[in-house]
Amino acid sequence: MKNFIQEGNNITLTAPYNVTSGDGLLVGSVFGVASNDALLNAEVQTQLTGVFSIKKTNAQAWTQGALI
Repeated sequence: MKNFIQEGNNITLTAPYNVTSGDGLLVGSVFGVASNDALLNAEVQTQLTGVFSIKKTNAQAWTQGALI
């Protein structure tokens, strides 16, 4: 296949806000986990697949299967 670029498990995005490695981030409709620290508008490697433990604030109430 001549147009294959990469697997797509991780991609480079522009940080929509300051992020720390391991933080979840949402860019448009793409959600992933930052692989490195990045300041606003800097490039950040973003993991799109896998299972992660991400902190949430106590004020957030999530139910199983809910989009977050």
